[in-house]
Amino acid sequence: MAKEILDILIELSKRKGNVTTSALAKKLDSSQQTISRKIRYLETHGLIGRTSQHRGQIITITDKGISFMRKKYIELRNIIERSGEDAISFGGNLVSGSGEGSYYVGQDKYFMQFHEKNGFRPHLGTLNIRMKSVHDIKAKIEMQKRKPILIKGFERNKRTFGNILSFACVINKKIKGAVIIPERTHHPSDIVEIISPVNLRKELSLKDNDYVHIEVRS
Repeated sequence: MAKEILDILIELSKRKGNVTTSALAKKLDSSQQTISRKIRYLETHGLIGRTSQHRGQIITITDKGISFMRKKYIELRNIIERSGEDAISFGGNLVSGSGEGSYYVGQDKYFMQFHEKNGFRPHLGTLNIRMKSVHDIKAKIEMQKRKPILIKGFERNKRTFGNILSFACVINKKIKGAVIIPERTHHPSDIVEIISPVNLRKELSLKDNDYVHIEVRS
């Protein structure tokens, strides 16, 4: 129904002066009865105003109607822009972490947000990747320019846990996960942390210094 309403509003925005339902029906490849019904719907819901004339009617799009069109335009623009984005690929060598990843991912307020916003229950731990090439580091910077999934921070026992930025990814072209960038981190800029619903070391038979490929589409 939303598409049909939008089609009529777009057509009305092109026209000035008298408008007939028969002309709209012909333009939109519909019946006059159907167009008349939808025009009444638009008027009832405050999207248009109309005044009857001797030959047809004067129809104006209200502020509410313009807001509806603007909202749909933004939705379509975002879909088109997202679909046009290329995947960002980079990688590095697996390194052992300090074990803090398990502690932070296991915090219930983080854990539930990862589940709700990333779509999976994360394995308690992170995979740490050290990038070595300039290309990989630049790719990470490009990733950070994209809109992240925000994992909100919180306070517990007078301790503050900061926000975490999350970017959906695929690891080694096999397993879905997320690159996470904590607001507060002790890692240098050439380290990338990854979470996933599985133990990646076991699932991918990884050991320290193995190369890990990451593809980000968020």
